[in-house]
Amino acid sequence: MVSIIVVHQWKDEQKDKVMTFASTITNLAKQKKLPQGLNLIEIHLAKNANVAVCKWEADSLQHLLSVASSLKPEWQISAYEVNKIY
Repeated sequence: MVSIIVVHQWKDEQKDKVMTFASTITNLAKQKKLPQGLNLIEIHLAKNANVAVCKWEADSLQHLLSVASSLKPEWQISAYEVNKIY
């Protein structure tokens, strides 16, 4: 498994779609219904900015991106495989 950070950035008019997306993913995680190989660890929503950061554990970055793209997000998403150094 690899650790992944996903950064979501959106425009004001996209906020409702982003929040629906986040709610769907959160509910799937709580119900343990995410696809095998994906584990949502944390979601952080920035105050006064259209930015959210999610931490995942996944079998691969490509798998996570493939599943995310199937949900057809319309905002900017950047994902990075990360190593904890502190």
